[in-house]
Amino acid sequence: MKNTKKVKKAENLKAQKAPKTEKVDGLGKKDILKIRSAIRQVWHRSHPRKLCVQRAVGKNGFLFCEKCTKRVPKIYVDHKQKVGDIDGGFIHRLFCPSTELQALCKKCHDAKTKQERQDAAWEKVLGVE
Repeated sequence: MKNTKKVKKAENLKAQKAPKTEKVDGLGKKDILKIRSAIRQVWHRSHPRKLCVQRAVGKNGFLFCEKCTKRVPKIYVDHKQKVGDIDGGFIHRLFCPSTELQALCKKCHDAKTKQERQDAAWEKVLGVE
């Protein structure tokens, strides 16, 4: 009797697990995410990004947020225009000139990102593109 309970419990656990995604013949969602990640890794070493980081270093050698002008231990290089998902203009928006990038502290970057996500959610609700 104990063995049947264990078997049923094991069957229930298997049934509760998330279903595996079907393999796609061609470009699937996982493939797109991998491509997006690889392109961003290349951008991370790009010259415009390096110029933005250099711009954030003050005369005394410390990093400064370009928005709140506070001295910070770490900066986040942010695109002024949202890069978004992979589509026809993704690479062009990602590899923009350094003037279209800004070095932000975590607090300013999080606030900007939160606002962009809220705007995107409202646009989706309203059907605006």
